[in-house]
Amino acid sequence: MARNILLLAIALVLLATCASASGINLVANGGFIDSFNNWTVDTCSVGCSYPGWSVVTGSNPPSGSGTTDAASTGCTFSGCSNPTTGDTISQTLATVAGQAYTLTFYYDPGSHAGGVEGMTTELDVYWSGTSVDTITGAAVGTWNEYTVTGLTASSVSTALEFTGQAAESYLYLTDISVTPDADPPADPPVPEPASLTLFGGGLLGMGAIGIVRRRRKF
Repeated sequence: MARNILLLAIALVLLATCASASGINLVANGGFIDSFNNWTVDTCSVGCSYPGWSVVTGSNPPSGSGTTDAASTGCTFSGCSNPTTGDTISQTLATVAGQAYTLTFYYDPGSHAGGVEGMTTELDVYWSGTSVDTITGAAVGTWNEYTVTGLTASSVSTALEFTGQAAESYLYLTDISVTPDADPPADPPVPEPASLTLFGGGLLGMGAIGIVRRRRKF
């Protein structure tokens, strides 16, 4: 009986650890609440013109995003989309090497999404320096949720970066989220302090049960 209780306690600890690891958003201030706090902003320096990234407060929010703020850029021409010298916002995330992640965000290409006079509206997404999504030709003035899956971390820190190019207009980005997938990496994670506390509580409870049983025998 005691062995069964011990196995149950261990199973509960593992379930609690997995539940706490999955669904956690690694992105800080993904809704750009009043500012670019936690983000690094770089303004395009080559082959571009017009304003770079800024925070728009109280704009028309995307349905379901839970925010009324957004990052916006009016940078124009192809130089804006360069991940090194272009119009970028980025954040370094604390990741687990070998773990897969899912990225979601809301994007509105603005009023000239189809392009004006040979110019293009484009949003590019980079994961650890590698392009993982390019959005062009999105519906004009419409918020949509986008999802990028299968993003695997190669180290304990991963750079998430967005570049924006707008065609004589402004594009908008908000409610950015990066969450670990359900499947853990090859090496099992070390239990967190909270999990160890739960496990210790289970052992204490088992000990108390054993003491009560021994007293009843007398």
